[in-house]
Amino acid sequence: MPTIIENRRNLHQIPEIELTTQKTAQYIENVLDLYDCTIDHPIPNSVTAFFDNKKEKTIVFRSDMDALPMEENTDLEFKSTNGCMHACGHDGHMAMVLEIAKYAKESDYNVLLLFQPGEEKPGGAKPIIDTQFFKQFNIVAIYGTHIYPELEKGKVYTRPNEMMAGGCEFEILVKGKASHAAQPQNGINALTACVEILQKSLEQEEKTFDDNTFHLLHFGTFHSGSAFNIIADQAHVRGSIRYYDPKVFDQIVNIIEQNMNNAIKKYKVQVNFKVNHHYPPVLNNEELFHTLYKNNLVSKLDSPVLISEDFGYYRNVAPSIFFFLGTGDTIPLHSNKFTFDEDILKKGVELYRKLLTTKIPF
Repeated sequence: MPTIIENRRNLHQIPEIELTTQKTAQYIENVLDLYDCTIDHPIPNSVTAFFDNKKEKTIVFRSDMDALPMEENTDLEFKSTNGCMHACGHDGHMAMVLEIAKYAKESDYNVLLLFQPGEEKPGGAKPIIDTQFFKQFNIVAIYGTHIYPELEKGKVYTRPNEMMAGGCEFEILVKGKASHAAQPQNGINALTACVEILQKSLEQEEKTFDDNTFHLLHFGTFHSGSAFNIIADQAHVRGSIRYYDPKVFDQIVNIIEQNMNNAIKKYKVQVNFKVNHHYPPVLNNEELFHTLYKNNLVSKLDSPVLISEDFGYYRNVAPSIFFFLGTGDTIPLHSNKFTFDEDILKKGVELYRKLLTTKIPF
């Protein structure tokens, strides 16, 4: 059986992006073939392994699989050379879940190992759920972990309810009519209309929520016009929304759409609003948290973080909880120089082994 370090390093050398994780899936399946389990593929390039311990209930350990499209710039002997990189620690996540296969038969539950592609984008959790694959199991808990810089090295953190923000990328396209700037009556100014949409949306969004409600509306890019003396016939904006309460997301979208409709009436422009990439917030099950915290299995994270993760979809399947495994004072995630002390992976597996026999209230 390969060691956790061997698995991490082997996977680190074959990074693949999005849903195109063929080599990664094949490597995982080759390792899982060494165990007495049933292997499946709910969506292409995903892998599951079911350990039937003849129990009534099943617990799930999920790992993401995909890497990032960047050239690695580390001095590691096992660095990747294919133009992609595991700069977000997914190689470590996979190694931990593969390691728990060695102990799955010790569990008081049936065990389902889940390796999911597309976490970075376009999202792999929802397509897997949509296949109805999980319906065949009586799942009572879904666990996931992300290694995380700036937290104490080797320590596992989590918290009840809000863990990670929901987030979406969106774009607004405003279409008008070009004309000479000296003849504005012949044109429809898309730039002016778009600026009004942005300004009023930001102003109203800020006034809508009280100080105890987290909300973030951000406009990141703005492109409009072709020359200084021509009425702009088009304006294109890209931005993002972050939130913990799904109602907040709906309210922010409603604010944007109201201002779009006002601009359509006032300026006679055409406006299109499109959400391109949306993950729900990661909301940890409160009972699961208190069970694990009471048994001294985890430390409490002080506050939720603003980054997003598609693990949030799994709460629609069963009670779920997400952990952060501290890497200490390391280079940030998504850096082409990111790496971590591999010894922390053993701490993650220690938690997973305890979860195999931890009695949970479901």
